[in-house]
Amino acid sequence: MLNARTVQGSHGDVFTYLHGELDAAATHCHMPCDAGPNSLVFVSDQAQLANARERGAAILVVQRDIADQLDATDAAFGCSFSVKTVSMGMAVLLKYFDRKRERFTQWGERHPTAIVHASASIGRGVLLGPYCVIGANAIIGDGCCIGSHVVVENDARLGPNTLLHPHVFVGAGCELGRDCEVHPHTSIGSDGFGYAVGSSRRPQKLSHLGNVRIGDEVEIGSNCAIDRATLSSTYVRSGAKLDNLCHIAHNCDLGEDGFYTAGFMMAGSTTIGRRFMTGGNSVVSAHLKLADDVVLAGRSTVTSDVPVSGHYGGYPLQPLKDFMRTLAALGQLTEIRRNLNRVLKHLQLPERP
Repeated sequence: MLNARTVQGSHGDVFTYLHGELDAAATHCHMPCDAGPNSLVFVSDQAQLANARERGAAILVVQRDIADQLDATDAAFGCSFSVKTVSMGMAVLLKYFDRKRERFTQWGERHPTAIVHASASIGRGVLLGPYCVIGANAIIGDGCCIGSHVVVENDARLGPNTLLHPHVFVGAGCELGRDCEVHPHTSIGSDGFGYAVGSSRRPQKLSHLGNVRIGDEVEIGSNCAIDRATLSSTYVRSGAKLDNLCHIAHNCDLGEDGFYTAGFMMAGSTTIGRRFMTGGNSVVSAHLKLADDVVLAGRSTVTSDVPVSGHYGGYPLQPLKDFMRTLAALGQLTEIRRNLNRVLKHLQLPERP
């Protein structure tokens, strides 16, 4: 439940009170077309506002640029606030309705099939789901949620309030900070892809003795793979967000507050700066360094260092404006080639095949 007084009192730096009763309370958050008298509703345009006005809501949050469409006589809403962007408003308020932890409480605090080594340390309020395995000397911080069939190997560490969804693997010696969330079927700390090829031409595996270190407030999507380092650590720094199907190779270092969209892949020993952003299916090659504040268009490929912040795209990588011109030219290649052959014919030169 969310009370309008909480919005004003705890989040007044984000929301501006418009009018209405501060005792109004919402028990659910709905789309404007599905709203009811107990709803929190976010509105970003006039069509949504019309829907919300017709349905009514306990608490209305309206984007600031259309806040003038409301007045104090509007009886459809219990209480109204404005916010600069709806997305930021959602980031602040939706957590009041997130009952994710309840998915882990149906089995009680510790399911009887959970296997916990005698030397493991389990903090206060930890929830352990069916068939999870906690290895020797592992440390599970206060308030963590461990889903069914999760494996946390020997000497691994989870910070407070970290949540591992079902079928997550955390390898031996790997570390996750506080308030992290890892979605199903993700592997943290599997061996990197490292081999030596001798005279026999048969690849010989390089043992990976390092670990993975993940900072605070990192979220990792489903079906991701983050490989442990050969001798040191693979890093995912605090605040980074990885979408589904991302691959992070051994010895990599991902800077703080980056966004890694689905299908992102990077080869080993590459360092990416802070606040990196990428579109889907991008690739970064091995042994490279990328500056802070680099943004890649989707399906870009990085094969050399990027020492300067900025927007880039394509393969080979170009500044984004150049890449957009290249894309536009690609659509005209057939016509350009046809015109070139006309010129060659006019000059009585052989046409290009």
